[in-house]
Amino acid sequence: MLNLLVPHDVSRADSVRPVLGTASIHLRGETMGTNWSLACHAPPRLDAQDIRCRMESVFDEIIHQMSTWEPDSLISRFNRLPPGTRMDVPPAFRQVLAIALDVAQLTDGAFNPCLGAEVARRGFGPDTGGTAATDGDHAAWRHLALTAASLTRTTPALLDLSGVAKGYAVDEMGRALRALGITSYLADIGGEFTASGVKPDGLPWWVDIETPTTGPGWRVALCGRSIATSGDYRKVRFSDGERVSHIVSHADATHHSGDLASVTVLHASCALADAWATGLFAGGAATGLDLATQHGLAALFQFRNQPARASPVLAQMLA
Repeated sequence: MLNLLVPHDVSRADSVRPVLGTASIHLRGETMGTNWSLACHAPPRLDAQDIRCRMESVFDEIIHQMSTWEPDSLISRFNRLPPGTRMDVPPAFRQVLAIALDVAQLTDGAFNPCLGAEVARRGFGPDTGGTAATDGDHAAWRHLALTAASLTRTTPALLDLSGVAKGYAVDEMGRALRALGITSYLADIGGEFTASGVKPDGLPWWVDIETPTTGPGWRVALCGRSIATSGDYRKVRFSDGERVSHIVSHADATHHSGDLASVTVLHASCALADAWATGLFAGGAATGLDLATQHGLAALFQFRNQPARASPVLAQMLA
């Protein structure tokens, strides 16, 4: 059985076919520790190499600013500053951190961009240079001093934007493609997608939501939308017989999902879909479903041993 999801409020611009004479281009590669891909219909003045170079430029800039695995990145340099030190930050970094802090506020810290040390302690992050995870890390996001042009490090907690940066990179792929005059595309980094327009045959860009169990599948018509999934079914370790996830509960620094295997969020912004999927998963199924309902999110909760549950907004998309 396959559940089909079709958004009801697709704009006219997001249902326009590519113009005659465009070339079908398919690209793929590696970035941010995972794979990326792109299917698009490009004007004849552009070739595949032009588009690849533009995509790689997008990735390089985001990695240079936001990768904790790069010792010379902006975020790594920020994490080495003594508390009380201010650093100038570029607009992209500020935008991603602002999204992270907004979702942290709305989830009461279930999404937390200050758990870099705890993530590293679990074996999913780079060496912290001796910075240990502490209970204070769970409230550190509340004390970050972000202005229009600068960020002040107020606590020893390590900033980690990986819960937003990949989604933001997908958004930036879309912005770069539109700047090139490409209006029909499906872009993906590590299973996070954004799409625009429809294919030449008038059909939408269909994306299958990864299903971590043997239950019914889910397929979404991704017209002018983005989609991101967070879960522990792929990125997980076992310690003394217990699952150890890269996603940390805000309550007690322990993995918090129980039977919950993944959360998928459909949103206009892939950065917000990314952050919300992480926050809803970290909050647990009951809290996550309540938050999705409260904030009008299209969210799918998949479990290891029970049927999937859809938020009210997502349920309305069932075809």
